[in-house]
Amino acid sequence: KLVDGEGALAVRAQWAADAIDFIWSRRNMLIARSMVMPVESFRVTVYPLVHAAKMVASGAVNTLRQIAKPGDTTIADTVEASAEKLVGVSDIVSHLLPFLSSLEPPLVFEVGINMLSLADAPGGKPEWASAAIIAILTLWDRQEFSSMRETIVRAVVANLHLLDLGMQV
Repeated sequence: KLVDGEGALAVRAQWAADAIDFIWSRRNMLIARSMVMPVESFRVTVYPLVHAAKMVASGAVNTLRQIAKPGDTTIADTVEASAEKLVGVSDIVSHLLPFLSSLEPPLVFEVGINMLSLADAPGGKPEWASAAIIAILTLWDRQEFSSMRETIVRAVVANLHLLDLGMQV
């Protein structure tokens, strides 16, 4: 049985932090790239953006850096200032928002789930969750994408706390 040592964990944490920094620093290029890619390849571009945005906004990338270098007390928020993080997350949401009105149910579902993830990140807004949940429930109303009904219900119920009070009624 293999047990990871502290060294292996540190290497993995450093690799993950470097990957997040790389994606975050090139987010504008990735957003532009996803606009010209076919819908089938949309997930390949958007998922890393959403994951990096959530890790940066929540500060988890700094935790990974601390795991990678446990004795280093100089680890600070090296990616960007807090305001820049929020602007970056907002840019990604602005990029995703038009795709919620797509006619392709898998794309709407994928974008909706990713927007719910970003709405729950620090600096997230209830409007992001509202738009995503409305789009996902519209799929339900159109009775398309019926194979994902259980997942749709779980996603909506798990994120009800993100909705505006007016939307909850």
